Amino acid sequence: MTPSSILFIILQLCSLQLMAVSMPTCQMQANVVKETHQALRDLGGSFPAHCLQYNVNISFPYSAFPATTAGHPHCRRASAVVYESLKGMQQIFEDELPAEEGGVNWDNTKLSTFMILQDRLLEQGSCLSTVSPNVLMSYFSNVTAVVQQENSAVCGWKALMRDVLEVLEIAQLKHETCFTRRR
Repeated sequence: MTPSSILFIILQLCSLQLMAVSMPTCQMQANVVKETHQALRDLGGSFPAHCLQYNVNISFPYSAFPATTAGHPHCRRASAVVYESLKGMQQIFEDELPAEEGGVNWDNTKLSTFMILQDRLLEQGSCLSTVSPNVLMSYFSNVTAVVQQENSAVCGWKALMRDVLEVLEIAQLKHETCFTRRR
């Protein structure tokens, strides 16, 4: 081998290493997941009894979460469920701002805190590939339909909050190793 070909190989190896180091890790921070869960929990009370009739139309597909086994594909999918849930909630917020009448009282400071944390997690997980789109797409279509109906909007918002709270809780309890710890 000539010195120039050796140099060429070394340069290629160095560039591969640079690409690997500069690639995003696609991991959300565990403390931000926890803070987001707390902020969302602080936003509202319990699920109203008169909304139970909407549970048939709005039930989160918890089967989207992978079985709790060790490994990268498991973590990628669990993180993607969190990401897609928060992204779907954000899109509904953008399309249909939560109304205060009818029992959903939003504390603007708490709502703002939640939305800032939500944005942080969405930014951290932005390079995640989506979970099979049909799994969560159907859920968010159902939630949107309930939120858009004047007589059931409160129930739609409460169901959405309940389900995203549960997603964040499952992520923390069963998939905690999938999120980075602050050092």
